[in-house]
Amino acid sequence: MTQTNKSLETVQAFFNAINSGNIEKASSYLAHNHEYTGPMFSTKSPEEYFGELSKMQMEFAVVTQDLIGYDSSVTHISILKMIAPVQAEIPCCEVFDIENEKIIRQRFFFDTALFPDNK
Repeated sequence: MTQTNKSLETVQAFFNAINSGNIEKASSYLAHNHEYTGPMFSTKSPEEYFGELSKMQMEFAVVTQDLIGYDSSVTHISILKMIAPVQAEIPCCEVFDIENEKIIRQRFFFDTALFPDNK
């Protein structure tokens, strides 16, 4: 199996776990020094990452539109589907760097003006 295919499988498995609500399984795909950078928050570890996600108190699903792999990087084109307490569909782009079949860095991009107000 090529490095590109392994990287694609890692990212797909991560999102399968996220969408099934299995945070423990999703965490298993992140390196201990995982870094996340996005418009809402940035973190330096898996614990910080899932802690920030839980603070959002929103139910959501990630709907993959395309996964584009090149070597140890994966670009994920998706729709962030907000389900509750507000509803919205936000086009997103995310870039993953993979080392030893673990996600080491994740950069998330979307137009924050599309994010619903949760007040």
